[in-house]
Amino acid sequence: MALRGEDGLRFDHRRIDDDPPAGRMGFCLTTDLTGNGRPDVLVGAMGGRYPVTLPVVGKRIDLRLLPGTRDVIERLEWNVFWYENPGWERHEVARAPDLSIGGSLGDLTGNGRVDLVAGQNLSNDLYWFEQPADPRDRWTRRLITDEFTKYHDTVVADVDDDGEPEVLALSQRSETVFYYDVPADPTREPWPADHRHVVAENLNVEGVAVRDIDGDGRTEIVAGTNVFHRRGDGSWEREAIATGWDWTRLAVADLDGDGDLEVVAAEGDLPYQGDRRARLGVFDPPDWELTLLHDDLSNPHTVQVLPSSGIDDGGDHDGAPPDLFVAEMGLEEGHEPRQFRFHNRGDGTFEPELLVTGVPTHEAKVVDLDGDDRPDVVGKAYDTRHVDVWYGR
Repeated sequence: MALRGEDGLRFDHRRIDDDPPAGRMGFCLTTDLTGNGRPDVLVGAMGGRYPVTLPVVGKRIDLRLLPGTRDVIERLEWNVFWYENPGWERHEVARAPDLSIGGSLGDLTGNGRVDLVAGQNLSNDLYWFEQPADPRDRWTRRLITDEFTKYHDTVVADVDDDGEPEVLALSQRSETVFYYDVPADPTREPWPADHRHVVAENLNVEGVAVRDIDGDGRTEIVAGTNVFHRRGDGSWEREAIATGWDWTRLAVADLDGDGDLEVVAAEGDLPYQGDRRARLGVFDPPDWELTLLHDDLSNPHTVQVLPSSGIDDGGDHDGAPPDLFVAEMGLEEGHEPRQFRFHNRGDGTFEPELLVTGVPTHEAKVVDLDGDDRPDVVGKAYDTRHVDVWYGR
């Protein structure tokens, strides 16, 4: 499948895996694990939801349906795995039951290798996985905390501007936004409670970013449609961008060339977890004026900045203002999932272009996979089992 945009940019589709080792894949991350200059693709899964079968007298028995076997199987699944670029050889590197959406990468040990942070979907554990010297070997799973429930989105970043990375997480069931200072010995389990800082309570949100939003030289936290500003005493003040936007996926970039960072939000789990269609909008500071780009989306769980030309990693561009890439995850019965490119007119308005239909896509990333300085897209399904790449040409 090849699709050509209005400006001539074409996306060639390739399925790199139609049989991943675990179902309900939650996160999709890209980073160069091998040092060859090409981003590899790291995936984590909740596990389950597809048959593990055993042939018996001409029939196949789903072992998950047998008493006592489901939990055992899900605990034995390799549900952290990555694809080596080029060639897309799969490496299965860790087990952790029920990994949620919103994993993140960062160097927690100071050895120059990125590690993985991810929490459980319906249980209490927030983990980090230590990358070994050879990333193809097993990654060691370690517990950060088990004091919250249902982690949806994490970030490894310098949250408090002390020059050191922290681990930031959103806990939906506990309705808490918090971060941990990385202890001197990050291998201790769990991390000390006195390293934990609570940013907000009674807040159930999705979507997180860590940026200097207002240009004051201090880092802010964007959690859902809220910006948290750090006060001088280390506490956090909440500024609401908007209310009534549910289960958001976020992107942050200067979209209109005015030097300020806008916040893009899509209601990624609607209508799956609600009774209305999902919206996509851009909120423009300082008053967070809304430009509504779409109000009839189905579970748009991917929102990415799509550079107009070339790739960078910060979302800020010296040339033409960036476009947006949005993909639907395909959970609505009878609805063909779509992928859109929203062309930036340069004045804060966008023209939607339908790129792809019929391929469920969840937590996709825009990145230059083949080194040609053109944006590519890598993503995977959530409720079905496939991993896909679209090469920009």
